Amino acid sequence: MGISPATTKVPELLAGVDVAPDGICLDAEGAVWVADAMHGRLVRVAECGAILEELRPPGMGVFACMLGGADGRTLFICAAPTFEESVVKVERRAAILMARVHAPRAGRP
Repeated sequence: MGISPATTKVPELLAGVDVAPDGICLDAEGAVWVADAMHGRLVRVAECGAILEELRPPGMGVFACMLGGADGRTLFICAAPTFEESVVKVERRAAILMARVHAPRAGRP
């Protein structure tokens, strides 16, 4: 028998996790970039689970990421102020951000 959570509200459920992965992509060194939806950051995680790098776009939440560009070293980041649908519908603020990283993509999506 499982343990039932104290709430069904997603933000409250996810508040206690260290990393709340939404979108991820693999790089050529075998690490993954993870869009951490609850903490407004991207983390590069090694196969063993160690966090190798962290990027924090100011004032935006991050929800997806993909390595691309001519040399595969541009990290494209899907960002918005929140994942709360009611807020996003009103504010209509979102962006595709870009960051240069040292390890290129692994293959082609």
